[in-house]
Amino acid sequence: GKECRKVKHILFPSWPDQQTPESAKPLLHLVAKVEEALQTAASPGPIVVHCSAGIGRTGCFIATRIGCQQLQDKGEVDILGIVCHLRIDR
Repeated sequence: GKECRKVKHILFPSWPDQQTPESAKPLLHLVAKVEEALQTAASPGPIVVHCSAGIGRTGCFIATRIGCQQLQDKGEVDILGIVCHLRIDR
């Protein structure tokens, strides 16, 4: 078909493969940028997250985003729960 979809692509090149970022600040900024994109989208859809292998940086970003949401909603973060949930859902 003729269906048209808008996609917002956010690239985060400052996180090298199989390494950690120099600080948490850029990762937290990325999470905030994604949240802002979702809130300003006309019709927000699902988020697709992927790195070169789809396991390391992808999982870290998703866990960080969930943790930030928990912190905002509940004032605490259940790290074990997040990891268990991600392992079940992968």
